[in-house]
Amino acid sequence: MMSVHFDVHTADVAMRVKAKTLPRLFQRALKGMNSILKDGFCERFDHADCVMRVEVTGPDNTSLLINFLSEALALTYVQKSIFCYVYFWEFSGNHLVAFLFGSWFSSFDEEISSVTCHEADIRRNDKGQWETAIIFDV
Repeated sequence: MMSVHFDVHTADVAMRVKAKTLPRLFQRALKGMNSILKDGFCERFDHADCVMRVEVTGPDNTSLLINFLSEALALTYVQKSIFCYVYFWEFSGNHLVAFLFGSWFSSFDEEISSVTCHEADIRRNDKGQWETAIIFDV
């Protein structure tokens, strides 16, 4: 489950992400970020024009997520590709290795300047799901 809304500050987009597993939470967060960049683009994803290997670390799950999304965002701008699918080769609480599969695109709906750690805090909710808020500077 994911919800995206424009925050009261017009330069921010806030998103709340929930999932049963941490890898699924990361996948949903990536999908949510992509929907800000180009709404509906990944629903039409049928082939990969670009495959990139990423390796990120962080002192905890929350930092790992922010670092992962930041790396994916940087690669989006460099490769001119929106990464709609992720395969985790390794995944632990402070380290991950993943392959990002993306398709080339011509323009953004919205540009994201950064993934912030403001309000991000991965926790289990009362239903046992992992959840966090993520705020993007646009």
